[in-house]
Amino acid sequence: MTTLSPGREVPVRGRHALQRSIAWYLRQLSKVLSVLSDEELERLIPMLAERSFRPRQVLFQAGDPPERVYLLLKGRVKIYQVAENGKEIILDVVGKGGVVGDMAIVEDNERIACAAAIDDTVAVSISWEDFSHLLQQSPKLGFAMMELMARRLAGMQRTFMNIVSKPVSARLADTLLNRQEDGAVFLGLTHQELAQTIGTSRETVTALLSRFSALGAIVPIPDGYRIVDEDLLDDIANGDLSVSPRHPVSAQPSTMTP
Repeated sequence: MTTLSPGREVPVRGRHALQRSIAWYLRQLSKVLSVLSDEELERLIPMLAERSFRPRQVLFQAGDPPERVYLLLKGRVKIYQVAENGKEIILDVVGKGGVVGDMAIVEDNERIACAAAIDDTVAVSISWEDFSHLLQQSPKLGFAMMELMARRLAGMQRTFMNIVSKPVSARLADTLLNRQEDGAVFLGLTHQELAQTIGTSRETVTALLSRFSALGAIVPIPDGYRIVDEDLLDDIANGDLSVSPRHPVSAQPSTMTP
């Protein structure tokens, strides 16, 4: 699927077949759009415009008016805020099939966060005006969007609460536990980006991951880590066991012996 808008006139029968094909693809790609009927999806397709973004290219900035909503076909986008000291805090990372810009529903005529591509990204977008009209016409879509935003707001709240209330080792352990799938954690982030999600430095993240490995909580695997002692990592995440990024682990803590 290279484009959602044919560059030349397509016969009616062919155009309908193309729209059905695109509608099927969008339904498979996005849980949000899967709630729409075939008729609703086919009405949506002509409103979509495709756009590509280079790594680090900004989709929108805090303070911008909410003009468009994006559905990612490829790549990843980070949602972040910039602190007064200039440091970025990553609130969310959205991947293929995810929606970016939906928070305009609760924003007061301006964006409250920034969005930028992490890697080469392709998205289709719809104007906020058209999207608002679609929400009004489809209660199922409105409910799906509210569920999405509730999860996103809960995740952002968790991020901020962790930053202000937990030591950095607990924040990192909590992030690993929340990102695991069947015991494997494929971060998809550099150590710098991971540091920006928990409000610390790249050096601290690198040191702590080494400490977690030395403790036997995780082991490196290609593109990530495998959790081998979830109870230990859970103790770190809960603050029951403090791990310092400054001092190498010389031995297993006595509190962890059977």
